[in-house]
Amino acid sequence: MTLVPALTEHTVDLPSGTLDLWLETPHPPLDSLLDYAVRQNPRRGFLFVSRVLGKHLPVSPAVAARTYTALAAALPPLSAPHFIGLAETATALGEGVYRAWREQHPERPATFQHTTRYQTRHPLLLRFDEPHSHAPAHLLYDPGPAARAATDLVLVDDELSTGTTLENLAREWRRLHPHLRRVMLVSLTDWCPRRAALEAALELPVTFVSLTRGGYRFTPAPDWQPPTLPAVTGNGADKSELLPARGPRYGQAVDLSWPDLQLSPEDRVLVLGTGEYQFPAFALARQLEPMVAACAFSATTRSPVLEGRAMARKFSFTDNVGDGIPNYLYNVGPDLYTRILVTYEGRCLPDPALMALLGDKAQAICLSPLDPQ
Repeated sequence: MTLVPALTEHTVDLPSGTLDLWLETPHPPLDSLLDYAVRQNPRRGFLFVSRVLGKHLPVSPAVAARTYTALAAALPPLSAPHFIGLAETATALGEGVYRAWREQHPERPATFQHTTRYQTRHPLLLRFDEPHSHAPAHLLYDPGPAARAATDLVLVDDELSTGTTLENLAREWRRLHPHLRRVMLVSLTDWCPRRAALEAALELPVTFVSLTRGGYRFTPAPDWQPPTLPAVTGNGADKSELLPARGPRYGQAVDLSWPDLQLSPEDRVLVLGTGEYQFPAFALARQLEPMVAACAFSATTRSPVLEGRAMARKFSFTDNVGDGIPNYLYNVGPDLYTRILVTYEGRCLPDPALMALLGDKAQAICLSPLDPQ
């Protein structure tokens, strides 16, 4: 006799429609993991807003670190795996899980890279699409021979909804690497309704790792007018002169240094990443957290979301990678902090409009790579 797990149901009413959720593994409680909002995107009328990711909601770096550790510990035994985090939302999550796994298994080699939206002169390995995204095209640069020799592939995204995006990536990776033996799909929340079909399509064993698992159904409101999608895809120009020549885009996980920030124990600090450049903001916040009264981290994004529900506040400005497209910062009240540190990479200076919105307590910081590992 096969026992069917009990399902826990949730209903979320949004201006765009009704989101019904059912959970197979409701631990930790869903309210501790998620809030909800409406995408400014006619392709999908809702957004799962993570409370532990540090992208749309500022979070403590200790919360994020526990998340990375829990996901890494849930992975099956791996042999010299290659980890890939998806841009832009899961670049920090992917690197965090990779680094946590390395700490748990210091005797085993592993490699990491994240996908990107940006063209550079580095050799391109493959490209694939994220069908429901506001900006569907992902680029994956050649991470080098050690990564490409991996037989275990670990793909990390913030959520698994249909599974199509990670399936597209896994299929393209396997086409170039027929020696691949298995795939791990890691996410904060797993809503995938087609796990068996995905495994059959890849013709490889697939392991699903998440903090919670279930399914959802979205029913659009009959009177909802889908919003217009703003420009989100960039100009496709080569960004080599703006972006660092090495780093996790290219399969190199680098450690970073920063200047003396002259903080006091009474400071309440927010560390912001910019776009894909998010893990360094977490790493800096993690170092600062024991030294100050409070510390959180978050990041700017090109993802357009309507104000309301989880999005209590929205700042709009221009991207810092030369695309000339709108970028956003959500749920940041500058008056809550005594210092706001806006981290950036290479020559990607934050838009002065963002710095003005954050006020005179804001400081832009370029984090410098240490010598290669």
